[in-house]
Amino acid sequence: MVRTPAMRLDMLIPLASVEELETWGRVMAAASHQLMIKYGLPREPSDGEVARWAELVRRLRSQGSDLDLAGETAARQIFTGFRTRHYASQADTIDTLLRLADQK
Repeated sequence: MVRTPAMRLDMLIPLASVEELETWGRVMAAASHQLMIKYGLPREPSDGEVARWAELVRRLRSQGSDLDLAGETAARQIFTGFRTRHYASQADTIDTLLRLADQK
């Protein structure tokens, strides 16, 4: 099917898929925002950065690292601007952030 400018995305993707994409987008946005707050980042990390952070946290944990230390170590390596901002609100625990990063 050739897509013309008048075609809408929801016409090409079944409704359930559009809803799943919207849900996944909200979850990743929540994880990005919480990671920005927790690690004092100047911007919300991208979905790819969130996924790489979660992967590295799990790898560090499997090597015996403490959960909070694993989260901080991964944040230092993955995110630019680590601890360059201070936000008044508190972010979720590493466990919660990992669950948010995994939800799709």
